[in-house]
Amino acid sequence: MPVTAKLYAKGPLNMAGGDASGDGPMDLLSDTLKLTLHTSTYTPNQSTNEVKADATNELGTANGYTALGATLASKTYASSSLVVTFDAADVTWSATTITHRIGVVWDDTPTTPADPLIMYIDNGADVTTSSTDLVYQWNASGLFTITVA
Repeated sequence: MPVTAKLYAKGPLNMAGGDASGDGPMDLLSDTLKLTLHTSTYTPNQSTNEVKADATNELGTANGYTALGATLASKTYASSSLVVTFDAADVTWSATTITHRIGVVWDDTPTTPADPLIMYIDNGADVTTSSTDLVYQWNASGLFTITVA
């Protein structure tokens, strides 16, 4: 099953200060970033989904998962040879029984817009763990890279 990770279109816009007066810029290093898990009934729309409320059908608190997800730790931003890379520590839910398809990364700190979305991971099909750890292991190149050339 192919796994895909994509930025929401408004993610970079909100990182740079938003598209409306009063929008505040996101600070990926100091803000609280979260990873939430969603069922296959959530269909991400890269063009229009902008805030956490748009990412429907999050799992509820049960079976080792807590609603509103896990906080990303050890975040880093680096640039080299015109490539900017954002990374964080892998996220683990211990000994869980969880079924989900989509993981959503969002910023829990800004209030305008409230809880902006950054990216999503589509696992290609439902993923079910049973009494084992569920690990989101980020790519060796980070969560995302932006080439400025």
